[in-house]
Amino acid sequence: MALSPLLRISLLVQFVAGTLLARAVLPESFGWIAAALIGLLLPAVLTALVLAIELIVGALADARRPRASPFAVAQVWLGETLCSLRTFAWRQPFGAAFAEPPIAHDPTRPAVLLIAGYVCNRAVWKPLIDSRLLADCNVATVNIEPVFGPIDGYAYPIHTAVERLRAASGAPRVILVCHSMGGIAARAYLRQHGDAAVSRVITLASPHHGTIFGRLGHGANARQMARGSAYLHTLAGVETLERRRRFVCIATADDNLVVPRSSPLLPDAEHHVIDNVGHLALLEDRRAWALIVRAIREAPSA
Repeated sequence: MALSPLLRISLLVQFVAGTLLARAVLPESFGWIAAALIGLLLPAVLTALVLAIELIVGALADARRPRASPFAVAQVWLGETLCSLRTFAWRQPFGAAFAEPPIAHDPTRPAVLLIAGYVCNRAVWKPLIDSRLLADCNVATVNIEPVFGPIDGYAYPIHTAVERLRAASGAPRVILVCHSMGGIAARAYLRQHGDAAVSRVITLASPHHGTIFGRLGHGANARQMARGSAYLHTLAGVETLERRRRFVCIATADDNLVVPRSSPLLPDAEHHVIDNVGHLALLEDRRAWALIVRAIREAPSA
């Protein structure tokens, strides 16, 4: 099943479960309307709770240096919570069918393929696309599915999207911009199809060295992103110095999901670390956008 209907079903289940639980617990005088309002709030409460746990575990497993103030941590938590609700309760379940900017057949324009991460679809890139910062580029998106499948299986849809973008734009090579698992999927694509069609890979919060939360996620892809996984070890073992130098790795010092926080930094790649922003909210961070735009402009043209 594609991600959008899966998320719609999840929201419905949470609403029904929350409504029925509230109706069973609350006094009769509250009625069904009050119970339904509580059911509507359940996704927000669960999201905030899970993110708080992630931040606490992350702080214990990989303490930030210098240590962030409680106010700064609260800001990261609130920003990540709001971004998660926008993404998982609206943008991805109901807004993933938005139209991409038209592709101009112009080989001189950078061709950019946006690749989303774990349990995410193309809708996560809408804020960046709507910002018009990539207006001078030919931009396309791709959904990597099945949602919980092995990462190697994502190489084919990426390859198809790359070739489609090259044909439509006339560009000899494309730039891959990837969030989270999307960066690992891009590396799987390069291993299977080579470097010839790609000039640069820009990754945001991708767990190149794994995350302690990988073993807690659902699906083969989550286990492959676990800290110390054999899959990541094998992937790194076949990469050349030349390939790694094509990468620009952007990380956040306050990542709530990729722990240790140094995991998004590939050796021999260009590194950027920003702070006061969470894992998903990095997709909407203007500092990250500026780094993406700069990396695109500095990418080799041929």
